[in-house]
Amino acid sequence: MTGEVHKIVFMGAPGAGKTTCIRALSEIPPVSTDVPCTDALRDLKETTTVALDYGELQLDDESRVLLYGLPGQERFSYMFDVVRTGLLGAIVLVDATSASAVDELSRTLACYRADLRKMPFVVALNKSEQAADAIAEACREAVRIQELTAPVMAVDARRREDIAQLIELLLVILEFGFGFDPEHPQELA
Repeated sequence: MTGEVHKIVFMGAPGAGKTTCIRALSEIPPVSTDVPCTDALRDLKETTTVALDYGELQLDDESRVLLYGLPGQERFSYMFDVVRTGLLGAIVLVDATSASAVDELSRTLACYRADLRKMPFVVALNKSEQAADAIAEACREAVRIQELTAPVMAVDARRREDIAQLIELLLVILEFGFGFDPEHPQELA
């Protein structure tokens, strides 16, 4: 297949919904590297991603998007190097029901801050039909503290329509440059 190929990465704490997003959106059977949890995560979930999740989405006859889900544990952050080249942008997922949601987001933002300053990204509040205004504002503040710029919106990672909206939002940011200037990534456009 010829045409344009783009890449989007999903990142966030373990259990935020990265694998679920890719399963909901991918038009091919997704590839998953989930293994049984053997550490403290086993209290939260049965399996965790240890390499990458992978899926594909056909945008039109000429272009498709490769979807990559990074492991949530910081010790696997080097996997970002595998997908870095050619990234369109990132979707940072947050489990809005977690008592430590803002701390988890802050850790993810701090871990990938240098890269997120160079690309558009969206913060997606998952697992909350209507994310509470307080958690949404706290997440916006976490983004500001890291001197980053990104919209924050509520999604259900199981709903294809919700995740497709995140992709569309990234494409709008890229096309129109809302809040993102690749020449001066730290500054608002």
